[in-house]
Amino acid sequence: MKGYAIKSPDEIRQLLEDNILILQSLNASKYVRAIKGKVAQWEKDLNTINDVIDAWMIVQRKWMYLESIFASDDIRMQLPEEAKKFMKTDANYKKIMESAFKNPNVIQCCVKAEGGNRLGELKNISAELDKCQKSLTNYLESKKMSFPRFYFISDDDLLLILGSSDPRAISPHLLKLFDNCKDLIFGKGDKQVLGMISDEGEKYDFETPTKPEGAVEDWMNRIDAEMKKTLHTIVKRAVFYYAKEERMEWIKKQIGMVALTGTQIWWTFSVEDVFRRVKEGDKHAMKNELAKESSDLNDLIALVRQDLDNLTRKSVNTLIILDVHARDIVDGFVRDSILDAKEFEWESQLRFYWDKKKDDIVIRQCTGTFDYCYEYQGLNGRLVITPLTDRCVMTLTTALTFYLGGAPAGPAGTGKTETVKDLAKSLALRCVITNCGENLDYVAMGIIFSGLIQTGFWGCFDEFNRISTEVLSVVSAQVKTI
Repeated sequence: MKGYAIKSPDEIRQLLEDNILILQSLNASKYVRAIKGKVAQWEKDLNTINDVIDAWMIVQRKWMYLESIFASDDIRMQLPEEAKKFMKTDANYKKIMESAFKNPNVIQCCVKAEGGNRLGELKNISAELDKCQKSLTNYLESKKMSFPRFYFISDDDLLLILGSSDPRAISPHLLKLFDNCKDLIFGKGDKQVLGMISDEGEKYDFETPTKPEGAVEDWMNRIDAEMKKTLHTIVKRAVFYYAKEERMEWIKKQIGMVALTGTQIWWTFSVEDVFRRVKEGDKHAMKNELAKESSDLNDLIALVRQDLDNLTRKSVNTLIILDVHARDIVDGFVRDSILDAKEFEWESQLRFYWDKKKDDIVIRQCTGTFDYCYEYQGLNGRLVITPLTDRCVMTLTTALTFYLGGAPAGPAGTGKTETVKDLAKSLALRCVITNCGENLDYVAMGIIFSGLIQTGFWGCFDEFNRISTEVLSVVSAQVKTI
């Protein structure tokens, strides 16, 4: 589609203001009586021109936005009725623009136009474009409801995805849709999606390749389901083989998040097995466990000093962080003579179990029980765990147990947001970070809440201020699903 557009009318606006001021001074003169009719007419015409230019610029912005969208054949195919309405409005607007191009005189275009009511014509076109915009918004909303992760990308990005029949059009936006998926692994001819690639370059293959056929929201839902199904299978297999293989070799075979999760499951089992052996009379079981964990940690330190590929090195570095924390906990048990699984010092830890009845991972802390969500994490690293972060995590999980939120408070740069993100990584759940500034209105907050409610993701609202609190109260009143 092609058409004319008006350049910036700043020069015309300045001349209008100057002439309106001159007319106002003439009106105030006692000698105006002889030409009062002409002055009044000129004043009316200049005000009309001002109103027409304002309306024209509004219409032009709407038209340029929608014209770029309905130029796509795919969008026109998906919205045939809206496309017809827009084409009719588009023809009327282009007729006006061609007339203005042929006769660019401001008075002729704005006051003495064909039909004699240019302002009315523009207002009618603006109303029709608003209807097209509303239909487009409803269409995008239906796509977002079908695949709720679309709530976390802009409408422009979503239109780029929907306006292309190429499955690879989704690739530039994947990091906004998933926690750490930079691209999909496509098969020959882009007929199948074979797996995922993280931002660090780590990759894994789906158990069942998925065909990118049909509406994009439908096959993306299938990819989402296959991601979780495949990671569940990989974790289950890894947990089974952990005790049957030498640990260092096992670590090298696993993708990062699976190595972390499998290690945490077996650590929880080992510590609880120590408590069982202590009850049976083995007084040195906890000290032996501490020696074993110190040895495992030393093995990891020796491994990381070897010549490893970049991905394995990142995985081992993260494992060292978790192993140091695990060893410190057991060291505390030895020091404080914690010899029962019902002791608070053990109950307050984030513990990972493989539940045979559910055939799935269950995470427990204090009275809280949480599901492992299988959001692909890649090799995005983990925080060093300190007593303060332990306390913060325990507070958040306890709040979640009672269906409450959390609001970590403290000076800037102390790791409040990072601790929340790290807990979400532990649960393999996506955490959507929103920086709350003065530009965040209730409409934007409502869109974020709609996405969070339908996906089950966590929302972390950073730099929360008084204005954001007022916006949240408005959204909470309107979104009753919360």
